[in-house]
Amino acid sequence: MNLPKELNDRELMVHENEEAAFHVIFDRYWKPLFHKALNRTGNDADAQDVVQEVFISCWNNRATIQIENSLAPYLFTALKYAIIKSVYRKAKKGIHLPLDVEELNLIELSSEEIVQAKELQDIISQQVSELPERMQEIYRLSRVENLQIAQIAQHLNLSEQTVKNTLTTALGRLRKNLSHYSCWLPFFL
Repeated sequence: MNLPKELNDRELMVHENEEAAFHVIFDRYWKPLFHKALNRTGNDADAQDVVQEVFISCWNNRATIQIENSLAPYLFTALKYAIIKSVYRKAKKGIHLPLDVEELNLIELSSEEIVQAKELQDIISQQVSELPERMQEIYRLSRVENLQIAQIAQHLNLSEQTVKNTLTTALGRLRKNLSHYSCWLPFFL
């Protein structure tokens, strides 16, 4: 049974046809999650594994996930933490990429690691709030809403090159201001 594509994510998460609902969600988010993971891991197989783990975790915990209409913020945050968790544990063991995603199920972030990641997110949010208003908007549309350059350009009625230039400038400023967090920045910016 195929479900209507118009159903929002919240409706799909509680739909009685679980398999069909999962496939609709998977089809909606696989590609953008994969591209984000590939950008972070640099490895096709690792990116696929991380995204698969995020979908499995999401679906297994769907009864407890609170969303309004879209799963995108939840999924992209889960992806970010899955990658951070793996990279952080590997770095502590002296192992560098590629990621071994099978270990994600065996590893839990400590309270200290969670606090550090949240503190860095707060610091980044503060730095973003100090950017010019248009730059903040473009940064958030790209990094929080996960929109593509073309989508942002269309949404803001700007040229794609203007969006690219503004985003590049914003990221450059953030990297410069947060340079002492350099090992974590690729996963947050």
